[in-house]
Amino acid sequence: MNTARHALAIFAFGFCATAPTAWADVSLKMQNIAHRGMWDETVPQNSLEAIRRAYESGATWVETDFHHTKAGQMVCMHAERELKALTGCPKKVVDLTPGDIATLDLGSGAKLGKTFRIPLLDQVLAVVPKHGVLQAEIKGYAPQYANLFDEAVRTAGLTESNIVVSSFHYDALKDFKARCPKYRTVWLAGLPRNRPFDARKYIEKCKAAGIEVFCPGCGSTKKTMTRADADAIRAAGLEFRMYGVNSLDDLRQARELGAAGFTCNHWRKAFEWAQTLGDVTLLK
Repeated sequence: MNTARHALAIFAFGFCATAPTAWADVSLKMQNIAHRGMWDETVPQNSLEAIRRAYESGATWVETDFHHTKAGQMVCMHAERELKALTGCPKKVVDLTPGDIATLDLGSGAKLGKTFRIPLLDQVLAVVPKHGVLQAEIKGYAPQYANLFDEAVRTAGLTESNIVVSSFHYDALKDFKARCPKYRTVWLAGLPRNRPFDARKYIEKCKAAGIEVFCPGCGSTKKTMTRADADAIRAAGLEFRMYGVNSLDDLRQARELGAAGFTCNHWRKAFEWAQTLGDVTLLK
């Protein structure tokens, strides 16, 4: 493994311990992360079946979303739009009751003819293999979130090497990290498209919160970030990843910036894109 070109080395399951200072002209290795599991027209996103299928298909990394509801449950769901589209339920995710979670069908919106329930955190953790990694994105956050999450991980027999915690919500991620510092954290950053990227600002915010991984959206990097910007992130000791890499052109952008990994809606297809590019190796 060439650590000068591969920012995923050293830490368990692919994390970088030190930032590279130079980039050789060799094949770039990236972690391919199954976004919301492995889902399609037959299996809904963020369903237990989609998550299990991703791991069983060879994915080491799977990304899912978790809300803390007012009833005190940790549910796997992206947001209100997906909740309504998949189940027909018009509620906010945070307002879901135990009865809702027990009866709503993720397959009803697409008339799949098979019942898919909204998973709870402990159910998702139960299908994570001992060699696997779950990237858990914080959605609806509450002060109890961190302790409930950590307790569920320990009850499942997993460790911090099996878990990565990410969020768009900087303050929530900062609070989680303060309460549970043993978990690696990823800041999902939607970059403003109308002004140049300010690497120093983002580096300072990551350092202040103890965040290890900076992960902007692929689309927003195309007009704002350069390779020098991504190198500055790495030189500061942070890992650089991207979210929303969902096409061949997106993978080209990730390659241009030297991303260590990315989330993808089309996990299997991404390996074909990598073959097309020829100088990218994707890690399962």
